[in-house]
Amino acid sequence: MMLTEAMCFGLGSGLGITYLALPDAPVPFLVHVRSLGYEERVFQALDIPFAWTSYASVDEGAQALDDLLDQGCPALLLTDIFHLPYFASRTHFPGHAIVAWERQPADGSVLVTDTERPAPIPVARAALARARFADLPPFVHAGNLFAPPSISARFSVERVATAIRHNARLLLEGGPCVGVAALDTWLDDLGRWEREGDWRWTTRFAYQVIERRGTGGGGFRKMYAEFLEEAALADPRIAELRLPQLMADSARCWTALAMALKAGSESECFPAELLADALQAVQASERCYVEAALAY
Repeated sequence: MMLTEAMCFGLGSGLGITYLALPDAPVPFLVHVRSLGYEERVFQALDIPFAWTSYASVDEGAQALDDLLDQGCPALLLTDIFHLPYFASRTHFPGHAIVAWERQPADGSVLVTDTERPAPIPVARAALARARFADLPPFVHAGNLFAPPSISARFSVERVATAIRHNARLLLEGGPCVGVAALDTWLDDLGRWEREGDWRWTTRFAYQVIERRGTGGGGFRKMYAEFLEEAALADPRIAELRLPQLMADSARCWTALAMALKAGSESECFPAELLADALQAVQASERCYVEAALAY
């Protein structure tokens, strides 16, 4: 069975909001718009046993990947984009999932696929090996790798419904830095965004995370709306509750926030009022969707 990217994302309850304050880091405030543990939930929803394999050292992790690729077995990897040359990133951003497919005989580089990139990308073995290790909580990984011998996908309308409700709870529950509550923390911290670090780079990076870095636009909400539209074909109640439209509204609000962040990064003065208004719009749209989804 072939599943769309949007369906996989939805089955994994992929939506999330994580807000991190990182004193003395190049980006002292980081926003993450995808849920943690997404990859595991996708495979669980498809009845595929899942477990990350981790390694004690960079060399051990690199050799294990070599062995798998030489056997013709692709592998899902967690990476820090700082070490992936094709991102040319000045900032660490771990927890980014890619797939490694094969080694190039000429130089030993590894062909990988990444979101929103139309063709496989060769990555030097040493760079990929280093990218697979990160110790920035909560995005900690030690060569994390998952390489099932085969995949036979199975899913049902009931599992789609379970995933929708679970993702709504993920957005609603959690501490002050997780889910919708994290937006309150972000609003309260806007003064710190102006005072601490380089606010132009902080706002620019947040724009990239929400709109550009593999999200499909709107902080993954545009993709999730596509999932809901697809799911509504199997269960009309999803359309009756207007879940696809509500999620599309949220996607537009996230994109507007991203554009405000981008504009702010190019401004002479920190755009506190502009960002506050955009954050409040995101907050309202997220709460409206969550309330409807929990009624499903």
